[in-house]
Amino acid sequence: MSKQKNSPHPALEYVLGNLSEDESSPGDKRASATGVYTTSLSLARALSVGCLARLDSASSAVNIWDPTAGSGFAGSVLVSALQSAGVQTTYRGQEINEAATAASQARFQTDPAAEIARGDTLAYDAFPGFAADLVIVDPPWGMSWAGSSTEVNARQNDGAFSFGLPQHSDGIWLFISLALEKLRPSSEGGGRVAAVVNPSTLSSSGASGAVRQRIVEAGLLESVTRLPDGLAPDTNIPLYLVTFSNRPKDMSRGKAMIADLQTEFTTEGGRRTMPVNAFRELETGLRSGKPGPRNRIITVRHFTRRDGILARTVNDGMQLSWRVTTYADTPIDSHFVESRYGQASGVSVVDAARETVDLDPSRIFGDDSRDLIKGIEATGWRARRLSSLIATEPVSVKATGDTFPDGQLFIPTNREGKVATASSATGSGGRVLSILLDAEALEPSFLAAWLNSEHGVTSRRRAIEASSTGKFVNALRSDASSLMRWADELIVPVPDRSTQLELASADERLASFEAELSAQRESIWASPETAESVVSKIAGAFDNSLSSWLEQLPYPIASALWTAETASTPGDQQRAYIHAWEAIVTFHATVLLSASRTDPAHSSEVETAIGETLKQQNLGIERSSFKTWVIIIERVSKEFRRTLEKGDADDIARVRRSFADLDQGGVERLISKELVDKVNEVNTKRNQWHGHNGYTSDDDWRRQVRSLVADLSELRQIFGNVWAHLLLVRAGTSTLRRDGRIQTAEVAVGTRSPFKKQDFRIGDQMIDGDLYLVKDGSQSPLPLGQFVQLRSAPRDAQYTSYFYNRTDGTRVRMVSYQHSSESEIHDDAEDFRSEFGRLSLG
Repeated sequence: MSKQKNSPHPALEYVLGNLSEDESSPGDKRASATGVYTTSLSLARALSVGCLARLDSASSAVNIWDPTAGSGFAGSVLVSALQSAGVQTTYRGQEINEAATAASQARFQTDPAAEIARGDTLAYDAFPGFAADLVIVDPPWGMSWAGSSTEVNARQNDGAFSFGLPQHSDGIWLFISLALEKLRPSSEGGGRVAAVVNPSTLSSSGASGAVRQRIVEAGLLESVTRLPDGLAPDTNIPLYLVTFSNRPKDMSRGKAMIADLQTEFTTEGGRRTMPVNAFRELETGLRSGKPGPRNRIITVRHFTRRDGILARTVNDGMQLSWRVTTYADTPIDSHFVESRYGQASGVSVVDAARETVDLDPSRIFGDDSRDLIKGIEATGWRARRLSSLIATEPVSVKATGDTFPDGQLFIPTNREGKVATASSATGSGGRVLSILLDAEALEPSFLAAWLNSEHGVTSRRRAIEASSTGKFVNALRSDASSLMRWADELIVPVPDRSTQLELASADERLASFEAELSAQRESIWASPETAESVVSKIAGAFDNSLSSWLEQLPYPIASALWTAETASTPGDQQRAYIHAWEAIVTFHATVLLSASRTDPAHSSEVETAIGETLKQQNLGIERSSFKTWVIIIERVSKEFRRTLEKGDADDIARVRRSFADLDQGGVERLISKELVDKVNEVNTKRNQWHGHNGYTSDDDWRRQVRSLVADLSELRQIFGNVWAHLLLVRAGTSTLRRDGRIQTAEVAVGTRSPFKKQDFRIGDQMIDGDLYLVKDGSQSPLPLGQFVQLRSAPRDAQYTSYFYNRTDGTRVRMVSYQHSSESEIHDDAEDFRSEFGRLSLG
């Protein structure tokens, strides 16, 4: 077996070593004054990894061609890496810009085997007799080649551009075509191309799509990798690394690797870079040809995208039609229609679908509708697309008091607004979407209630994101075609008619109860003497609500709350509830810190600021207090909220990945301003009560307990069902299967242990015995920091939760807030230093 198959090429260590960004062009920008372009270090590394992953380590000499050399930085990284491994290199670069050519020539002036020529690579080849083993292509994205069309057409007549010509707006495929033609012939061993491209290069139809299809059908495509946005700060467009090979054994495979590294970035000083581990993972996948946490091997047929038109005739004979797109070689036929819309939906296919070779792997990797449909079907209901349930096309209207026909439903396009049967009741500024339901399919009041639920808001948000378009501003358009596309993306439940009416009635009654509660709350201020009777009358309905909630909570919190609920005296119960709240803030701060630390560079900046704040308030992580954890929650939550509010797709995906791929609505609950306000409020109460050193009667204890329980009820409302989706687990054994990794884990949820075991489909393997937050299908389970620990008793397999309290010299004190044989334990402080991170300024 070849040596390079077993281990990385030795040149890789140089590529991933301690390199710096190119100083000749700070910020990785095409400098407006000089026009000089230099590749960022992350993109240069990506190009080098793409070239080196399958390069035979036995090769003693390598020819490199760089048709869009820029300042020569990317080429110099690859050349220097190979030379560091003892490989003789011959580099040829070509660049159209005079200043960039001069910069590149200066960079390679000490290398006698390197030549850089100035000239338009599309117009002529400055090195016609040069056969390349490796080609790197970092072309100008979105460049028109119309200015070179005369020369390009002439070269094509002479045999160049054998895969055809793309449309004038897309010059990238011309550079890739030349790169493939520049490779050493396949009969002589062939070579490889690594290129950085933008999304339209992978997905556009027309002439560019035809060129792309010919290259794929020729068996030259090797891999497509989604990179993070912002690696080239002069543009935030998504970027991809694409590799090609004309080596005989690669061309015969009929398969390609796809990888998704969109969330694999760290941010420092406002600048994004890819961590070294991400490149190692990419290299392993390319070299081994085996699936990994963020890559998989597919047949090239999976790159087939189909665009078709569907139609449905409604009761008055009018026909509704809309466009639908499928990926991963999914046919648009009667079977597709039935699986998407159900039996007897009345939806039909209009004409044959148009096929395009679409190399964007994003849709192959993830379909965010699956979890939503799975959740609906888990209730025993059918999940349907709104397009199959409406009587007319949706229209965009003003959210005013205008009169509309009966049966209309008004749906806001923002999260804050409410779906309502009157446009003025949506509480949404601007415009809302008006729909008229098929009277036989759905009850408007039921659909309105469901769309206002947590699942419904998630479905609304997903539909808007999936149907929004725009090159610079991604938004939902108001034309009929766009709104029908939105209706087709909005997934809703369709239970039987009696269930719809029952749930709509229940929701209406609960809303009236809410109004009555508000009225009763107001009444006690008008008649204070009625306060006790009002509370007594209502309290019975909520007495058991917290007990049932405990079984959904992570075990460290649930066990502390159970201890409080079962305390024997009012004083003991008050102290136990205070301890339970300490468990809550410690656990939550640990979760947020753990999520933040998935981006080490940015987290370091955030934690440094937190450390300064703690110091200013005479606090510290070494001797933590309730307020210490509150400050951590406050600052980290604010940073996550700020990131989400920017609306950047990569940032949102990264934040979701930080929380084990929890949906955005769930993340927003964990970082909400309401949660921060609540823990601050409890901290204030705690300080007031602890500061009172006089006698406290049982009645006073009971009032304090009721206050703390009321706070828990509000916390439950803030969290919603988030802990039913994001589970605390203790990792066990794992198995790698053809369809991915399956890992068994103990689910540490509720008040009792030992815990039940469950299998999870995951990407990154969890370390056996460690604590994680995970949901089934998580690409990256979230490892929980050591501030919260579970310790088992060998005799009965019962677990006790311990929370970090303080550092005493060489020891760390961990305390328990539940019934256990040991109320505290001690660990070696040195083992905790890494947990403190930048929170400790000492």
